[in-house]
Amino acid sequence: MLSVIYTVAKAVFSQRFKAPAFLGKCLAAGQVVRASNTIIIDSAGVYIRVTALNGGGLIAGYAATDGTQHVLRTAKSTDGGQSWFPQGEVYRADRTLHDVDNAFPLQLSSGRILYAYRNHDRTSSGQYTYYRITVSYSDDGGKTFLYLSTVAQRAASGVNGLWEPFLRVANDGSLQCYYSGENSATDQDGYMRQSTDGGLTWSSPITISGAGVTSRDGMIGVAKIDGNNLIAVFENTEIGRFSIDYVRSHDDGRSWGERGRLYTAANNAEAIAPQICNVGGTLVASFMTDESIGGTGADGGQMKVVTSTNGGNTWSGSVVTGEVASHWPGLFTRDSTHFLALYSKDGLGAVSQLYQVT
Repeated sequence: MLSVIYTVAKAVFSQRFKAPAFLGKCLAAGQVVRASNTIIIDSAGVYIRVTALNGGGLIAGYAATDGTQHVLRTAKSTDGGQSWFPQGEVYRADRTLHDVDNAFPLQLSSGRILYAYRNHDRTSSGQYTYYRITVSYSDDGGKTFLYLSTVAQRAASGVNGLWEPFLRVANDGSLQCYYSGENSATDQDGYMRQSTDGGLTWSSPITISGAGVTSRDGMIGVAKIDGNNLIAVFENTEIGRFSIDYVRSHDDGRSWGERGRLYTAANNAEAIAPQICNVGGTLVASFMTDESIGGTGADGGQMKVVTSTNGGNTWSGSVVTGEVASHWPGLFTRDSTHFLALYSKDGLGAVSQLYQVT
């Protein structure tokens, strides 16, 4: 009898323990795993943003340099960002006298594609003379574009530039354009203007972040948490060096508050240029940082992401999604379990890379 008990016990306890599947999923929630290699969008491209097309497919918007000109381009993907081909051109200008960049495409329910960008004038010596956030539109799938409207504009006076538009459609169908506006060399605020006619005209601005705070708040990215609840992320200089903050809205972007810290880089380094998306209920926030590479400068450092599974109350540790020599990252939710990391990489140009959120 003892020999039988010993044999049975040995058989049971020699088996490798396996955690229940549901427990594994709980432990892994919010983890980010690489799902593809880098895919080149355009070898000359920088500052990439992507929109989904109503009938399927994706359109990328980005800036490039073509000889003596700055040019804003589009590329298209029909396989979820696993390959890209040139689609069209939005605008080009002599880069000696003009500065066009910060592309942001968005397709409306009508099928029209809007494309917001900074559109500045400057002298041949590089001194800015006029600032604009411009919107162009395409009714042929992003192949050709015409001017639609100017969201915000002002003549240069000291340090008062306008930068980094971000477009989204609110729950009521209105259009929102977020952007950054400088007050001085040490102070910048975030703003939003609304359009109820598809981007033809725009409301007066409301302040998203920066009121009563001396900080260079910039590079706004916005994601829906659920319902009318939104979160916006932005870089700031509250502690002297750049870190990442957030604010929340509970009325679909019409008012904002609850400012808090999302990420502070380690090793006295900087974290800049954030964006954010919602992947199946998990918030994914990205930024550039030099915290792991010896303080060589955040631009040209690594792209990293952190995740939150509780609406932005707490955040995971960081994961590298773009290696050293990466620039100006963006994010796009491809489906309920995957996102595209979008960045430019030295030697490759504008690239996308697929990641899975478990």
